[in-house]
Amino acid sequence: MTALFGNLKTEGTEKTEDRLGGGFQPLDTDIYTGIIKLAYAGQSSGGARSVTFIMAGGDFGDREYRETIYITNRAGENTYTTAKTGDKKFLLPGYITADHICQVTVGKELNQMAGEEKMVNIYDAEAGKEVPKSVQCLVELHGKEVSVGIVRKTENQTEKDGSGNYVPKADGSTRDVNNIEKVWNTAHRMTVPEARAKQDDANFVPGFWDKWQEKNKGVTRDGTTKGNGQGGAAGRPGGGAPQGGGNAGGQPAARTSLFGS
Repeated sequence: MTALFGNLKTEGTEKTEDRLGGGFQPLDTDIYTGIIKLAYAGQSSGGARSVTFIMAGGDFGDREYRETIYITNRAGENTYTTAKTGDKKFLLPGYITADHICQVTVGKELNQMAGEEKMVNIYDAEAGKEVPKSVQCLVELHGKEVSVGIVRKTENQTEKDGSGNYVPKADGSTRDVNNIEKVWNTAHRMTVPEARAKQDDANFVPGFWDKWQEKNKGVTRDGTTKGNGQGGAAGRPGGGAPQGGGNAGGQPAARTSLFGS
């Protein structure tokens, strides 16, 4: 089998860092441990590629947690640059989140993961219900335990204006949504950056789990225009705060398991 996202590159991007970010019933902000029930690839109508994760059990209880994380922009690129950082390339936040889920569970990077075609029930907007569709699944992730920092955020509900652009509704209505912001290996309670630090220094003591939880547990972030978009811009693809990826100096990240599995 060939790598499903093998054409997506991590070489030459900035090193990942741990950062404390600032019907449906959203989860409160906290760290949740559960089992990956399903992970499959998709693509938006605009061309952005995604991975949908469905998690269940453990801290999720009887419910399923489902999130579609966009790993590329519409041009199919998984990196970005900014005027402030010049020619430095950074991995998209969503790519980092999906990549770290792969690394902490099966010890592989996202662009090493193979796909396997399976029939999955996926919501179809035209049909108004879930219908069976053939998708590429990341089957190695199925059944694996993972711990994720999930943020609850309030954002504006949107509607199309006369030009077809999505804008906040005139009535000021809002909704609460969830996004995975950070990922840990459950057994070691370590993030990918912490595991890299541990490789470099055997005396390194991981602690981001407790730091993240101390700052974020139970906090609902204001991502509305009224809140000036604090906690993330409304409508931005999920996947956590920008962190970068790869190694310093433009060197590719080591393609070995950081967690001994």
